Amino acid sequence: QTCALPISRRKRSGRATLLELLAAFEADMAKQRDAKFMWQTLKAEKQILGGDTDDAKELLDTLGKEIDDSYEVDAFIQSQFQKTHAMLWKHLGRWQDFYKSSLLYMAFTPIAAIPAEDRPRIAFEVGVAALVAEEEFNFGELLQQEIMPSLDGSNHAWIKELLTAFGEGKFEMYDAAMAKHQAQIDATPQLKAAAATVLRHKMCALALMELAFRKPKKQRRLTFAEVAEHCRVGPKEVEFLVMKAMCANLIKGQIDEVAQIGRAHV
Repeated sequence: QTCALPISRRKRSGRATLLELLAAFEADMAKQRDAKFMWQTLKAEKQILGGDTDDAKELLDTLGKEIDDSYEVDAFIQSQFQKTHAMLWKHLGRWQDFYKSSLLYMAFTPIAAIPAEDRPRIAFEVGVAALVAEEEFNFGELLQQEIMPSLDGSNHAWIKELLTAFGEGKFEMYDAAMAKHQAQIDATPQLKAAAATVLRHKMCALALMELAFRKPKKQRRLTFAEVAEHCRVGPKEVEFLVMKAMCANLIKGQIDEVAQIGRAHV
């Protein structure tokens, strides 16, 4: 760590020069496990910033397996690895992976170790990723993160209303947030591109889960007509919605196509 970190601050040297400097320490770093992990993480970071994402991904994939197989890896190393991994996924536009790595970064990083001026941006980027990642439905976990209050009073505070709507699974909250913050949504490319597709479909699935939870535990029978009205989908889309929600483990149950009834277990 003592060799790698000072080099990371030499911004004026340029990324290519930094990689050359790092290479000179490779043999020494390999002799000590934690130093090796830090050196490889730093090398991957510089590769990403230089646009060499293929080599960075290969390095991080290998490093991730080594860290997973190692005993008592320091939390700081875990933090830096996840931060760099999240950087890679962000560059590649892989928002589900970016979201997962970001949550792990926050799990290994004390809030005090994240500069206060960076917290609103990080919270916002993670929030956007959670919204546009097609397979992510657990908004409660994100909203409970220690970094989320940093959004309050910032230019990104509006996204909390949208995240809360998804967390509650309530269309009225979703409609209100989308209408109120349409300009900000349009100014966020990932959200604008996903608004009519990913966001809408996820909201329908979460509304279905919310509807199922409303029912008494032993009487969770949902008619297709009821689901269509509550989740704002056409009659022919109900079965697909229910099956998708079941595949995402939002609900469990059976579908009776003849009777047009679903039995949910949540």
